[in-house]
Amino acid sequence: MRLTRIPARATWPLRQLVLRPGLPVEACAFPHDEDEGTFHLGAWADDALVGIASVYAEACAQLPAARPFRLRGMAVHPDRRGQGVGAVLVAEALSGVKAAGGDLLWCNARTSASGFYVRLGFAVVGEAFELPGIGPHHLMHRPP
Repeated sequence: MRLTRIPARATWPLRQLVLRPGLPVEACAFPHDEDEGTFHLGAWADDALVGIASVYAEACAQLPAARPFRLRGMAVHPDRRGQGVGAVLVAEALSGVKAAGGDLLWCNARTSASGFYVRLGFAVVGEAFELPGIGPHHLMHRPP
């Protein structure tokens, strides 16, 4: 497996498959995808994109930090789950945040993925909450 930085638009097919099934691919364009400080990661196996993650220079009102970043749009192809793709993407995201001078990486994690993030050193903040049309989530964070 190899990791590269990819354009935002290259994340759309996996975002659609995993995060927005049934919606048009254009629904996979997220706010701030093209902002300065944003970067998108792609995990490749056999020349196929099997995992993605996007990282934004974005504050979180509940988490004071001098230079916070947000992990969003993390997805691993269903055929590649449980093979370490997600952990490698998170490690690379943390490295990118640290290189950019960030002091916090936070995310709104689906409750079904919370255990994955806890195993990678993230802490849960507060109770689960509902993102309309998407489902229950936890606010989570960790230093880079």
